[in-house]
Amino acid sequence: MRIVFIGPPGAGKGTQCELLSKALKVPHIGTGGMLRALEPESGEQIHLRIDRGHFAPDDFVLQMVAERLSQPDSRTGYLLDGFPRTQVQASAFDKQLVAASLKLDHVLHLQVSADVLIERLRKRGETENRADDSEEFIRERFRIYEDRTAPLLDHYRCQGLVRDIDASDSESLVHASICECLNFTLASPAES
Repeated sequence: MRIVFIGPPGAGKGTQCELLSKALKVPHIGTGGMLRALEPESGEQIHLRIDRGHFAPDDFVLQMVAERLSQPDSRTGYLLDGFPRTQVQASAFDKQLVAASLKLDHVLHLQVSADVLIERLRKRGETENRADDSEEFIRERFRIYEDRTAPLLDHYRCQGLVRDIDASDSESLVHASICECLNFTLASPAES
């Protein structure tokens, strides 16, 4: 199964990808983590952009994702978290899928109120010490999401791929909603 997760910062994309990845036995490919893991020498400019709440350059991300998707564990499917984030990335990814005779199965849109998101991001910023979850960057990240990523929902709705998920509940309830949306039963996170 090939699934893209779209949602604002703090919606739980990474958490839900991890849970679903274990259940489906497909990799969770999180571009944010991949970018943060870059060596400082090779990714200094990327780190500066991310720390300010901005996206990495499209060409860089497209190449990074293409390399990751070429690995053997991605042949049967994958869960994409943080990609695509721009129309350029979505269009290029569509072309890559067509060239490989593949298609996306679903785009899961995690919806959460702004109040819940801000609280989640503040807590994550404190516990994980992430610069991009500091108070000053939270609003900038929301603005960038609304301007550049949210419009992708229309792109994927036209393809009939978007499934809206209320992600304001606990991670286990959101996971159950995702499983229900995808029409299959999975072990609860505690059983995995």
